[in-house]
Amino acid sequence: MHDTPFRTTIARDALAGLVVSLVALPLCLGIAQASGVPPMSGLIAGVIGGIVVGFLSGSHISVSGPSAGYTAIVLAQIAAVGGNLQALFLMVFLSGLIQLGFSALKAGFFSNYIPNNVIKGLLAAIGLILILKQIPHLIGYDFEPEGAMSFKENAGANTFTSLLNMNLNWGACIIGLVCLAFLFLWDLSPLKKLLVPSALLAVLLAIGINAIFLATGSSLAVDSNHLINLPLIREMENPLHVLMFPDFSYLTNPVIYTGALAIAIVTSLEALLSIEAADKIDPYQRATPPNRELFAQGVGNSLCGLLGAIPVTSVVVRSSVNASSGSRTRAATVIHGVILLAAIIAIPSLLNMIPLAVLAAILISTGFKLASPALFKRMYREGWKQFLPFVATVSAIILTDLLTGIIIGLVVSTAFILRSNLRKGVRIIREKHVAGDLVRIQLASQVSFLNRAALTTTLEELPSGSQVVIDARTTDYIDPDIHALILKFRNEQAPAREIGVSLVGFMPHYKWDDEVQYVDVSTKEAQTKLTPQDVLQLLKEGNRRFVNGDRLYRDLARQVNVTAGGQHPMAVVLGCMDSRASTELLFDLGLGDIFTVRQAGAIGGRKALGSIEYGCKAAGSKLIVVLGHTGCGAVTAACQVGHQKADPVAATGLNNIGYVTEVIHEAYEEEIKCCGEPKEVSADFVDRVARRNVLRTMKYIRENSDVLREMIETNQIAVVGAMYDIRSGQVDFFEADPASALKGLPTEEPIAIPA
Repeated sequence: MHDTPFRTTIARDALAGLVVSLVALPLCLGIAQASGVPPMSGLIAGVIGGIVVGFLSGSHISVSGPSAGYTAIVLAQIAAVGGNLQALFLMVFLSGLIQLGFSALKAGFFSNYIPNNVIKGLLAAIGLILILKQIPHLIGYDFEPEGAMSFKENAGANTFTSLLNMNLNWGACIIGLVCLAFLFLWDLSPLKKLLVPSALLAVLLAIGINAIFLATGSSLAVDSNHLINLPLIREMENPLHVLMFPDFSYLTNPVIYTGALAIAIVTSLEALLSIEAADKIDPYQRATPPNRELFAQGVGNSLCGLLGAIPVTSVVVRSSVNASSGSRTRAATVIHGVILLAAIIAIPSLLNMIPLAVLAAILISTGFKLASPALFKRMYREGWKQFLPFVATVSAIILTDLLTGIIIGLVVSTAFILRSNLRKGVRIIREKHVAGDLVRIQLASQVSFLNRAALTTTLEELPSGSQVVIDARTTDYIDPDIHALILKFRNEQAPAREIGVSLVGFMPHYKWDDEVQYVDVSTKEAQTKLTPQDVLQLLKEGNRRFVNGDRLYRDLARQVNVTAGGQHPMAVVLGCMDSRASTELLFDLGLGDIFTVRQAGAIGGRKALGSIEYGCKAAGSKLIVVLGHTGCGAVTAACQVGHQKADPVAATGLNNIGYVTEVIHEAYEEEIKCCGEPKEVSADFVDRVARRNVLRTMKYIRENSDVLREMIETNQIAVVGAMYDIRSGQVDFFEADPASALKGLPTEEPIAIPA
């Protein structure tokens, strides 16, 4: 956008402004007629909306002018003042001042609360309305004025009944259908990249076709009833007589102020909704400052009232035509206003040659882009929470009017939000800890009375004798009703059902300190009840949580206090010293749950063996885990030294590295013996040697400790191996079956893994 040459940008804006002005002319006239005011009031509003509001607005796409959405409001206000149009224009003037007040009060924030699905529903509804309301004009049935958007029509008819009872004008029909086909084919062809908008070419095509009909004397020629009908100001005796001014003597009439407020609210809401919609169709996705828009609309409507025009607001129809015509900046909006003014004064007779059918074709083409089948499919794929409010907005706008439809869409969308909040106020997490099961009730950031039913049901369903933690660490606000509910449960219901209640994270103004009746550490009682198989299962579940990012919340400070008097770990893990393989994290455990013996390469040795014996015989651990990992530096060094037939100290410069590599070298030799020597030390080869090293360490533990071997044989403890994948975080345990342990690695003499 910023790199586009100014000449190209202003040329595109000028052409887009011309197209918008051609569409805006009959709309201004039609809306004026529907609003019960002279045609010039609609045209002046269009000029002010284009030049004044367009210049002051921060929107690059939005086009302001008279809107069909508030014709009922204007008619009602005219009736309220007994048909006096000068009193109406005073209302319009005051409504502009009220809008300036809205801007000063920053009332534009309302636009931030309009859901995206409602805005998309607004655009789709406008698109469908354009198609439905312009089909009659496309075939020459100009029963309603251009710009009419209401579902209800004259004589009890509506949009659908009108479509069933249309009278065909063949000349207008031919022009309309030919131009519509031209517009669709243009968009499908490479010609759409040209600077000239297809809508402008369609207008010229329509004028040409009708000129041929007229020149040949054909009965298909379109007469003035189906052409634009601008008033010829230059032929009037006193052109200034078309202007009307407000009557300030009505300032003492209270009706003026209520009417002005009604017009200000309606036009402001429609403006905010329309600029949100316009931003959605802006090809550069620029954002419009809502308070600046209210200021621009306020200035525009004050001027409209002073010059005898109906109110203006941002209009989706004209904005859509503007965007689809290639507009780049708000200069297109201003240019459209200038062209309107020039047309009214200088060339009304030339514009009166344009058939209404071609304008209908342009609007139908625009409507199809706004309500494309792809949009409905996309909204459906986003789920019912997005699709139903979208469809409700579309249906309601078509069957009622823009503001009523938007309100219905907001109500439906709000209903989904409330329903979601009813469920999301509390999150139930069932945790399996070393010392037993725990239910954690995690409160949302905002917990209101709407969440009372969900929390009540959750508390009632807790089994007797269970442990529950009500967790408010991420909660900013708790409704007094919820506060009272939790207090009653803690003081009355929980003690009666022998439920242990812990409260954590409640803010100071609730006057609740953290109350912890349950700390998830391995106790003597829990350790005694566990079997080696239970411990293995706990480690597997902990690693699964680690991989999935669902780690349990642990109060480490309280674990420090609880474990200060003694430790009762359930397992001993002999692992590598690698910084990426922190055992408590990998198995999602807390303080005091396991012993960890760390040796480079997870190798055995007398000192390691002594630590393991203490952990099992003296401290009561039920499981020994030998944990290797992929990409192990110690195993890689041993493999490279072995492959090069080099001295480890000379190769690495580390004086004591041989104590590590000579142990791993046995696993390296075993792999060579079974699989042959590789051409290079690959990552896969290193990982296979690391796995064999784990198996050899398990064998070493069994064969070199009488204490541990006896405990294994009497099923007091078990030894398992495991490999940690540093890429995925997953731990692969070696079960008791040797074939499973080797995972397909060839071996001549399978190593027995004790149960």
